[in-house]
Amino acid sequence: MNGHTLFCKFPTSYYKAACFVASLVVISGCSDWFEPTIKEICAEHENMCVDLSLDARCTPQRAEIIRLRYYNQNPSSDAYKYPLLLSFETYLECVKEVQHIEHIKRKGKEATRLKGVITARRELQRLARETKDSLDPHLSYYHWTRFGDDDAFHRFERYAASNQVKDPELLVNLASVQIKNDPTRTIETLYRALSLYTDSDDIDIGVYHSLASIGIDADNYRMAYVWYGVAEEYDDRLPDTQRVQLGERFDLPTNILDSVTTDIISALDSNTFDAAKLKLNKL
Repeated sequence: MNGHTLFCKFPTSYYKAACFVASLVVISGCSDWFEPTIKEICAEHENMCVDLSLDARCTPQRAEIIRLRYYNQNPSSDAYKYPLLLSFETYLECVKEVQHIEHIKRKGKEATRLKGVITARRELQRLARETKDSLDPHLSYYHWTRFGDDDAFHRFERYAASNQVKDPELLVNLASVQIKNDPTRTIETLYRALSLYTDSDDIDIGVYHSLASIGIDADNYRMAYVWYGVAEEYDDRLPDTQRVQLGERFDLPTNILDSVTTDIISALDSNTFDAAKLKLNKL
């Protein structure tokens, strides 16, 4: 399984946390209330910028790397290396793409982009070496999805199965593995994930579709009906055709199931989703 797409959807929470801490330090120091610009960072810390391409293209991707470097000069853990790895992957894709665009009389630009490619590849290799045995769950999952490292996956799986998990995306990714062989555990994992979200807008619509599909595969059409209904609420493009057909074909108690669907949506919107309280095991 290739988890690259799933992993790239992760929010760079470590980066945001680092920015927040840095801003507190700045405010408490009674200096500038605003974070420094990329230009200011590069002027003061040339080593954070000099190995990256300097032309106008790929500027957002380059800026992300520079800020991650800036806010993690003395890191207390290797957790920030996960968003840094993702940022270098995105940056590499960008500089490789623009290399294919012809720039007449701009040989200097091509040279700086080549430097960016070399830097990105070198840094990805270095960060991968440094984090190979990391206990950080994001990094463990990264090594499994990128390199097929089974030891890394087992570390990730043990963490995801614990009560320490605060990031629902970790559980969604675990469910993407479990769904191949263990639909019951997949349901439990996805329900745990839904209980951790603090904003229903952040939930991938695919979670609802996965739960509906599990219901279909298990001939649990009541479950499928309910989760198709939830998916419709958050996906305007999704017609109600399949859900209605399920209700009619299998003579489902649609009034009751519609009520369950409403309760789930209300719980998701109020950040109070609890599968046990909603009695979803009765479906």
